[in-house]
Amino acid sequence: MSSSLDQFIMEDVARNCPQQFMEYHKCVSENREDPSQCAFRQRDLSVCIKQKVPSVQKVMSNCGSLMAKYETCLRENMESRTINENCIPLLNQMRQCAEAQIQGPSPINQL
Repeated sequence: MSSSLDQFIMEDVARNCPQQFMEYHKCVSENREDPSQCAFRQRDLSVCIKQKVPSVQKVMSNCGSLMAKYETCLRENMESRTINENCIPLLNQMRQCAEAQIQGPSPINQL
């Protein structure tokens, strides 16, 4: 994702899931050697994001099929190490879709 898209979504997550966001990041910083210790915090944050973060809900609703295709591509190409060759076009499509959801229509289109 582009840095502006990443920043927008991170701010939306922090605004709508502040407790889960802080607890997860605190756990990760305290468990740098083994971040897997924070799996339960990651699950809590994930649930909150899916339920309460409008930007993520919009992206999931409108770009979910691209995300599913990308995840499938990752799984299918992991062992052969051909992710870059086979999955990057899907990742780029997914990014474009997500950016369109966050940016919405330009003001000129609303006239």
